[in-house]
Amino acid sequence: MLYNTNAVVIRSIAYGETHAIVTLLTPSGTVAAMARGAKKPQSRLASGIQLCVEGIYSIYQRTGMGSVQQVEIVNSRRVLREDLESAAYAAYFCELVGMVAQERPNGSEAVFRLFSGALERLIENRADVFFTARTWEAKILRWLGASPNWMDCVLCHERLTGEVFYSPGEGGFVCTVCERTAYHSHPQRRALRVPQAIPRILETMTQLPWERFGKVSLSQASRQALQTVLKIQLTEYAGVFAKSRSFLDSLEQLP
Repeated sequence: MLYNTNAVVIRSIAYGETHAIVTLLTPSGTVAAMARGAKKPQSRLASGIQLCVEGIYSIYQRTGMGSVQQVEIVNSRRVLREDLESAAYAAYFCELVGMVAQERPNGSEAVFRLFSGALERLIENRADVFFTARTWEAKILRWLGASPNWMDCVLCHERLTGEVFYSPGEGGFVCTVCERTAYHSHPQRRALRVPQAIPRILETMTQLPWERFGKVSLSQASRQALQTVLKIQLTEYAGVFAKSRSFLDSLEQLP
């Protein structure tokens, strides 16, 4: 069977000296396909196996893995491969969406649109890739069902007011009263004080569509808090351990 599908390359690995196996994210889920001879410089498939490239892929499939027959590039997103930082973030975004998306035909078009929007935001706001990355993580958490209602205390379920604390053990924020009663008397439990704006920022990151985000300015304290909270939620509550994250962390520590 030969079929055409719109798709974005989220993984590309060499197979032998001249072939490549690409994982494509389509509006109906992920699909792995062999791109024969794509590693040859003169190959007509060479431009279609690079990370984050979007195009119309013609795939022939009978049993087992299909093979890419033809690619019509729609968006090369070349800028995401032009420097180390952009390439690192793009790889991280691809790895995360690969953990969320289901295989074709059981996937969701909403995931495809969400991922495409993340890549466009990454291109258009290269000066603040940190915020884009944290927003992508927040949206991934919501998709996986691993984020609480950020605006409410996870213990008493009342709306957060006053000082705010993040509880790694509870997987969410706790209010001042609950922090005092539930944590002060139990030294083995811990809660981290975070800036009061963090719950609202996370709620906005989760709910707001990509196209409605403008330029965002965050304090260093807010940036650190977002990074800590989202990293714990992803690893401890979503079970997401991205290999590309460790390299990204080292980049984000640079001035």
